[in-house]
Amino acid sequence: MAPEAGPYADLALHIRFKRWRVTRRWLRAVRSDPSIEPADRLTNRQLIDLLPQLYDEICSALTAVPNSALDARIDFDARQYARKRWMHGYQLDELYRELDLLQVSVQHVVREYFANTLSPRAEQAGAHRTIESFFSATIHGAIRQLLDEQNQRIGASLRERDRALAARQESDERLRIAAGAAGLGIFEWNAGTRSGVWENARMFEITGQPIDVGPLTNEAFMRDFMHPDDAAAFVERYRADEQAHRPFHTVFRAFRIGDRALRVLEMHGRFRYDAHGMRHSFVGTLADITARANAQEALREADRRKDVFLATLAHELRNPLAPIRNAAHVLKQDSENLPPKIRWVQAVLERQSHHLSHLIDDLLDVSRITTGRINLKREVLDLRDAIGRAMEINGPAAGQRRHRIFLNTRATPIPVDGDRTRLTQILSNLVDNAIKYTDDGGEIHIRAEVVNGRARVAVKDSGIGVAAAELPALFDLFMQATPPAGRARDGLGIGLFVARKLIDMHGGTISVASDGVGKGCEFSITLPLAGTPVPATVSPADTPLAGEHYADRRYADVPERRLRILIVDDNRDAAESLALVLDMHDTRTAADGPAALALAEQFDPDVALLDIALPGMSGHEIARHLAAQSQRVCPVLIALTGFSQPEDFARSRASGFAHHLVKPVSPDALIELMHTIARTRQGR
Repeated sequence: MAPEAGPYADLALHIRFKRWRVTRRWLRAVRSDPSIEPADRLTNRQLIDLLPQLYDEICSALTAVPNSALDARIDFDARQYARKRWMHGYQLDELYRELDLLQVSVQHVVREYFANTLSPRAEQAGAHRTIESFFSATIHGAIRQLLDEQNQRIGASLRERDRALAARQESDERLRIAAGAAGLGIFEWNAGTRSGVWENARMFEITGQPIDVGPLTNEAFMRDFMHPDDAAAFVERYRADEQAHRPFHTVFRAFRIGDRALRVLEMHGRFRYDAHGMRHSFVGTLADITARANAQEALREADRRKDVFLATLAHELRNPLAPIRNAAHVLKQDSENLPPKIRWVQAVLERQSHHLSHLIDDLLDVSRITTGRINLKREVLDLRDAIGRAMEINGPAAGQRRHRIFLNTRATPIPVDGDRTRLTQILSNLVDNAIKYTDDGGEIHIRAEVVNGRARVAVKDSGIGVAAAELPALFDLFMQATPPAGRARDGLGIGLFVARKLIDMHGGTISVASDGVGKGCEFSITLPLAGTPVPATVSPADTPLAGEHYADRRYADVPERRLRILIVDDNRDAAESLALVLDMHDTRTAADGPAALALAEQFDPDVALLDIALPGMSGHEIARHLAAQSQRVCPVLIALTGFSQPEDFARSRASGFAHHLVKPVSPDALIELMHTIARTRQGR
């Protein structure tokens, strides 16, 4: 069996692993239920004969994108199940009760699974909806199959016509009982007479139509009942399924007759055709799913508010981080003349501000990943470049801990198709993990190679290791290995979760091995090799990055003239510390839009560094005004903000910003960017 994939792959694997437990629970329930009389005549083997197929389809529903092939398999298995039960003498209410008990047993295992995880509520609700939808479709299919079996039996022999009709009436009553228990209305619409028959009172309850008036006509159903915005899609789906001879299913809104309450309804149905292939009737069920739809909408709104909260929290945390990081950089420029205590303070400020910034990024990535809002910017790249960037990012932390890092890689490129930034993030997380969980003076070995046609990177450390029992859950959200006695936990348990999700999006794998506590760990990732070679691009050494990469060459090629830089930020500490960072240029600061525009009139800046969330006039508005009123050439507009969502970058581009930098930006990277702009302006 192929590995599970998709939104609920882990849950599907859990169900496969626990299916015998589900089966035993279900058998006990069926055997003890007096309303399922035929079960007493069957052996356990006969009862569970078709359960493997149903388990497979449950797992497929949890791991596959909904499609017609999956729906067809579910319908086929439901009909096969119903056909065998029919042969054993089952009636509709007995079949319904048996399947309902199976759903209860499966959902019991699902609840146990989520009780042991910290999955988002939206994910849990989605899984339960998938299970409910599967059993809803299965019960509908089984009911339709039993109805078909009834019709075949009725037509099999004229001599048994009266008895067959009586049996059908009795079975229809059972169907009404079963449908009522499931909250389903049952109806039949005759194409020839253009009239409908509502088989149970639930149809009248759902639609609000008075029983003494009778069923709605087809015209009244579409005109007076269905929401006008959903009518066209309903008719289109109906006609397409009729022509294709396939089961009908749709969800639509309707205004209940009488009180005009807006309801959300779900309809399942099947077309019946005569010997010439012409449709003569449509039999279906109608369910009111308004409560479920409202719950889904509430979950979406809660998820939206969570995203807004996290984005706002990140912005508010990044704002004070920016001046702290800038201040650490300013101190570093004169570190040789500082007392040892001040140098120590500077190093602590720099390391911890970088660490906190990393935690904020991971928190936002968790939100983006769980809602499927991360898009990869794929390109063919040399995986060795991403390794180099990850080492640059983590170099200062490794040096502070006196770790020795050994790199063993190929002399030739390792071409992969991926997102350069995200692959760097994955590798940086693994290296950061090795640094954090290895005692001072330890060793970290990084090996890059090609194995069996795939790129492989292994990060091995001499750290605290992980117990074998904890290895399988190490990539779960908020999961952390139990630290040795006397050692505190470090981090939030987010980095490895993010790394696994990102590597999955690249079609790769990630794994961990450890010989036990105190014996180190080895994390390995594999990626498919790209089908094309790495294109000739700018060397990584020429690409702006965060970290110490630029510290030694900051003044190597000072431009002949200084830039005029306008800094706008209502956080005065942030603005003034940034001016100190860029003191090799001519800088001016402003705290709001009007002051910035007035200063720009006099100063005529080459570059404008603008915060976005300013009082009164936003950074976007200032950017548009600067572009319109510039005396010479429009200044290079750079957004310097705590907002980092994809829509924030898009809005900055639309407002004319050339760059969107997220606080706290690396001072060295910002200096290098100014250096590049100065060279460009000088060449004009």
